[in-house]
Amino acid sequence: MQESGFLSSKDGIKIYGQGLMPGDKPRALIFIAHGLGEHIGRYADLADYLTSKGFAVFGIDHRGHGKSQGRRGHILSFDQYIEDYKTFRDSVVSRFPSQKSFLLGHSLGGLISVHYVLKYPLDFSGLVLSSPALKIKVEVNPIKQALGKVFSRLIPGVSMSNGLDPNLLSHNPEVVNNYINDPLVHDRVSARWFICFTGAIEEAQARAQEIKIPILVMQSSEDRIVDPGGSKEFFGKIASSDKNLKNWEGFYHEMFNEFDKSKVYQFFGDWLEKHIA
Repeated sequence: MQESGFLSSKDGIKIYGQGLMPGDKPRALIFIAHGLGEHIGRYADLADYLTSKGFAVFGIDHRGHGKSQGRRGHILSFDQYIEDYKTFRDSVVSRFPSQKSFLLGHSLGGLISVHYVLKYPLDFSGLVLSSPALKIKVEVNPIKQALGKVFSRLIPGVSMSNGLDPNLLSHNPEVVNNYINDPLVHDRVSARWFICFTGAIEEAQARAQEIKIPILVMQSSEDRIVDPGGSKEFFGKIASSDKNLKNWEGFYHEMFNEFDKSKVYQFFGDWLEKHIA
């Protein structure tokens, strides 16, 4: 059974959220944080798989994404993403107070998830990262960085393309074509967003040792959207005694949308099974 609706953020933005319930009482709650420019609807296949295993699956369209309000690709602070998700998470968990909950974050959603757990370390029983945005793939020209900081202060809302090449998301042309033609997908980022994003990456890497809950980091070896080295660097600093790094050889950025995605589903599902007891 699917449910959906809107909730208000702390600053009055309408945030779209949805959930997919299994036939019986959920064995655990799985929350998904999507990536830059996309929306939670792109995780429908994964949600179907998880509900078939008895899990309830929930997620939102981040502000400025999908069906949620907000200027496309613009934020005033990275913490806005965190607080939006906190509001949503609390509204869901209040209905299932006895169930464990886990957070899966992909790409930008991975970075958001890291910051969520750093700020609210007791909210989730485990964290899973999929090709997390923990290091920018291409070095940014120092002059452009300086201009970005100036624009962030003077004209923070000025936007540009995020430069993401859809052909590098998956080897599956159907996935690429659907992404290109999806009206809820956008390629906008603002100067302010970029400064908040790069600052969030630096802080996540600096505070990785604060992660104490069980964590699974999954990285695609042929990722050209984010730098795979960022995941490895982050993983090496994590203090949790229950941590696992999985490399998906030959995969592009969206491991859950590759031809062999069933292997990823199974691996993720097996990890959940070990942690819901």
